[in-house]
Amino acid sequence: MAKKRFDIKNNILGGAFLTRSQMAGQWVFILYIFLLIFLYITLNLAVINTQKASSRNQRELKNLKADYTSKEAKLQAQSSRGEILLRLKESGSTLKDPSEPARRVKKYSSQAKGL
Repeated sequence: MAKKRFDIKNNILGGAFLTRSQMAGQWVFILYIFLLIFLYITLNLAVINTQKASSRNQRELKNLKADYTSKEAKLQAQSSRGEILLRLKESGSTLKDPSEPARRVKKYSSQAKGL
């Protein structure tokens, strides 16, 4: 004799377990319908809350990206050579613009001298 498999769709959602267990009274059926409606509303509210949170997060990411882009552009402008020189003069610094371009410095290690 083969066992009948428990099928959630037919047994729980369809109410077949009520007829099999001989609990098919009117009040039990009303309670069962109330429970199904309660689960439906709860699941829908959970989905709506998740969608709202996702929407808020997307909006926040958009704002943060715009903020990042504006700060990056501002830093890019401040890091230009002319802007640095101007800010150094405004702050009263004694640093001067180099008159010669940078040269490469060679470093000899102590092992190379022994060869």
